Amino acid sequence: MNQRADGRLQEQAVNREKVAKLAVAGVFTALIFLFTMYIQVQIIPARGGLVHLGNVPLFFVAAFWGKRMGAVCGALGMALSDLVTSWVIYAPITFIVVGLMGFVFGWIVNKNPSLPRLLAAVAAALGIKLAGYYIGEVILYHSLLVPLASLPGNAIQVITGGIVAIPVILAVKATMKQIMK
Repeated sequence: MNQRADGRLQEQAVNREKVAKLAVAGVFTALIFLFTMYIQVQIIPARGGLVHLGNVPLFFVAAFWGKRMGAVCGALGMALSDLVTSWVIYAPITFIVVGLMGFVFGWIVNKNPSLPRLLAAVAAALGIKLAGYYIGEVILYHSLLVPLASLPGNAIQVITGGIVAIPVILAVKATMKQIMK
C-alpha cells in the first residue's frame, strides 16, 4: 500500500472516531435532558427543587467515555432542561455545576469503573452539587440562609442517581469494555 492510501485510511479512521464521539455526545445529552425532564418527583417543600434521574446517564457517560464527555453532556443536557422549564434562572448555575460534576466524576472513574471509584465519584459529585448550588443560590437570593433549604433535595438527587447508576455501570462494565475496544 502506498503512503498516500495509508494516510487516507488513517484520516478516515480518525473521522469515524470523531463522528462516533459526536453521536455519543448527542445521545447522552438527550438522555440526560429527558431523564431530567420526565423521570422526576417534586420535593415538598418545592424549595429543594426536584429529584430526577438525569444523573444516571450523566454518571454512565462520564464513567465510560471520560471527563470531557461527562462535562459536556451533563452541562448541556441539564441546562437545556432548566431552559425549557420554570427553572430558567438556574440554567447558568446548572451548566457550571453539572459540567463540573461530570468532569470530576469522569476524572475519578478514569474509564475504569470499580465500586470504590464509583462511590468516590458519587461522593465528589455530591460535594460539587451541594457547594455549587449553594453558592449559586447565595448569589441569586442574596442570602446565606435561604439556599440551605435546597441542600436536602440536592443531596437526595445525587444519592438517588448514584444508587441507580452504580449497579447499572457495574453490570455492563464487561460489555462496555468489549464495545469500547
